[in-house]
Amino acid sequence: MSKLSLAGPWQLSDAKGDAMGPCPIPGDVHSALLAQGRIGSPYTGTNEADMQWVGEAVWEIARDFNVAASQLSDRWAVLELEFVDTFADVFLNGQPVAKLGSSFIRHRIDVTEALKPGANELRIRFSPAGAEAIERAKKQPFPIPWSVSNNKVPDLNMIRKAQCHGGWDWGPCLMVTGIYAEPILHFYETARIEAVQIRQRHHGDGTVTAIAEIELLAQADITVPVIFDLAGKTVHAEVKVSDERGGKASLALDIESPDLWWPAGHGAQPLYEAVVTIPGDTVRRHIGFRTLEVVTDKDEVGASMFFRVNGVDIFAKGANWIPADSLPAAITPDRIEALLSAAVEANMNMVRLWGGGFYEFDAFYDACDRLGLLIWQDMMFSCSQYPSTPDFLNEIDAELRYQIKRLSSRPSIAIWCGDNEVIGSLNWFEISRNNRDRYLVNYDRFNRVIDKAVQDTDADRRFWPSSPCNGDMDYGDAWHDDRSGDLHFWDVWHSNKNFDHYYTVQPRFCSEFGFQSFPSMTGIRAFAGGRENWNATSPVMEFHQRDGAGNSRIIDTMARYFRVPSGFESFVYLSQLQQAMAIETAVRYWRSLKPHSMGALYWQLNDVWPAVSWSSIDHSLAWKTLHYHAKRFFAPVALAARMLDGKLTVRAINDLHEPVAMETRLRSFDLEGTLIAERHAKGSIPPDRAVEVMAIPAPIVQDRFYVIDAIVDGVASPERQIVVFPDVPKRFELPETTVSVQDVGAGRFLLSADAPAFHVRAEAEGIPGHFDDASFLLLPGEPRIVTFKPEAGHALPKAAELTVHHLGATYR
Repeated sequence: MSKLSLAGPWQLSDAKGDAMGPCPIPGDVHSALLAQGRIGSPYTGTNEADMQWVGEAVWEIARDFNVAASQLSDRWAVLELEFVDTFADVFLNGQPVAKLGSSFIRHRIDVTEALKPGANELRIRFSPAGAEAIERAKKQPFPIPWSVSNNKVPDLNMIRKAQCHGGWDWGPCLMVTGIYAEPILHFYETARIEAVQIRQRHHGDGTVTAIAEIELLAQADITVPVIFDLAGKTVHAEVKVSDERGGKASLALDIESPDLWWPAGHGAQPLYEAVVTIPGDTVRRHIGFRTLEVVTDKDEVGASMFFRVNGVDIFAKGANWIPADSLPAAITPDRIEALLSAAVEANMNMVRLWGGGFYEFDAFYDACDRLGLLIWQDMMFSCSQYPSTPDFLNEIDAELRYQIKRLSSRPSIAIWCGDNEVIGSLNWFEISRNNRDRYLVNYDRFNRVIDKAVQDTDADRRFWPSSPCNGDMDYGDAWHDDRSGDLHFWDVWHSNKNFDHYYTVQPRFCSEFGFQSFPSMTGIRAFAGGRENWNATSPVMEFHQRDGAGNSRIIDTMARYFRVPSGFESFVYLSQLQQAMAIETAVRYWRSLKPHSMGALYWQLNDVWPAVSWSSIDHSLAWKTLHYHAKRFFAPVALAARMLDGKLTVRAINDLHEPVAMETRLRSFDLEGTLIAERHAKGSIPPDRAVEVMAIPAPIVQDRFYVIDAIVDGVASPERQIVVFPDVPKRFELPETTVSVQDVGAGRFLLSADAPAFHVRAEAEGIPGHFDDASFLLLPGEPRIVTFKPEAGHALPKAAELTVHHLGATYR
């Protein structure tokens, strides 16, 4: 196979043809202008507001390249462009060769006639996506409501571009444009491989039949030899390919007793390389052998929803994923790896790829396959209605079939979901509420195209109509009906209710719920400038809060649970602590209902820019307090405790495949750290279950707190410890406490306290990396060692460089 990469430096020009400077491809125009010094960072201060002109302008990129005459001799030249955003005219040597109009498909353009030996010029002209969206909306037979509350650019639901590029309630409006994958010029001999999907058939004796479904294209009728290699086995075939219809082959190999692929925390993730070859072209896929079912059986409550992998029922633990940056050029494999590795480190086994971004880069799916992260894959539709005109349905049909064929061989893909909250949006717009029949039929036509694309191209996987959804052909209220399907539960945040409100629902699978916090001080320093902006209601801080009532809710919640902090850094610390407390309340309770509840994916793992948001890892890649808590509340063996009606009830949760012998120790202390009472309970926790292990009288008082440990194999791991206040923390007279820090070498620090210190968190501000644990209890005589894990290439901090926060210090 002969190919020429066209990645590297291109030249950027404006609409007049005036040269602006280099534009690296893969990359985007905003990043190029930033590197040239023509614009400031859209993430700093309020810069974003002043650079909307970039997304509204026409841009052109061009590059020269050479082709040898031998490469053209009897070859089929095809230009491959993927992740092209969005509307682009492609010219080769001044000749128009393609007009592109979707970010979500791979464009393969026959350029055999336009190429010439020697020097060639490729030029791509991008037109503004927002203007095209508005024009398409005008042509609709009736109005199609768009996400006014999120998008700053109207009618983005008309075009196939990441919807969040037009703004969202956690992100900026940067209508980026560019090419985000490597452009490649292929020189095929006679035919090319258009698609490869590897299907699996598992047999009772442990043998797996791997079936390679292969699609070929050619310029003329031809018979092509095809080879399929996998796990040391090979099969050959001869395939007839028509210049009009192409050709298909289905080749099978029996693999005896392969090692099985498991979600993180349940086993290993062995991957096997599958290779399909024809003369002049090769495609490789990495395969993980596993079975996966989405179980939605009816029961006495409604219907279950959970994932069964290799015959084992898996409680899905994880978070929602949004694009890793607003500027595509900044989305590197290293950034993706850092975020997903942090998810696994926090004991997650699933991420939900949300439907308002884009089908991710290969680096994302490669990492999930390797790390054992199951993927709930939304199709790219979110929070709007969408057209059901023939041209739009044809466009998305091509998109869906391409993306499903591209991704379906991966073991990480667990479910195809039709959209994010599009069913629910029928009730959000006055026009669709008043004309529900019309818009329901419109939605049904649209959704059936997605359904059919899945059934035709990957019938082995479950199609889920929408998230949230009560089930197939059910357009009910999945924001409040917790009896079946997946739930989006937002009452605590959007309705400003207290954390105990999470106890009012028992979801079968909660795929969205969240609570906001401020980013780290490292992140704040990066965008907010000087101390004059270090205030929750300063103009810069409010500019980086895209949920209109967000900061008010954070402040109101803080007053509900904590004393008013004495400074901005304490305010940031408390905002993150209350976010962690909110999500922890929900997750521990829902896990304690296992197997009734079988999934908790909080909103959201990551940020697209430095902002006040729902993320547990901020844009600087700093772990917020929530992420440290997630590592504990998602642990395979964990505890859940609840105060109710004068009683403290403790339940044990076991996600392991075998029983766990556990001793539960419950201690009560006064506020000076003196032990009041201690109780123990021993028992066996069955596999994949949650059971009650202890209950004691516990009135609402302000003179004590409870420390509960799960002792497994004789070890009381601090990561399995939970602390319970019998009232809201602001009502406790916490002691004045000194927390000491001793450097014990190799990034390890011994933390100790002379009185109880709650939610102790050490930070090494400005040094990329994170500790192995944070936001925990320090008791006198029970010190803790924490270890700092720096990002690659960064030095370890010294003890003097650490900042240590704890709850009692926030108002002193």
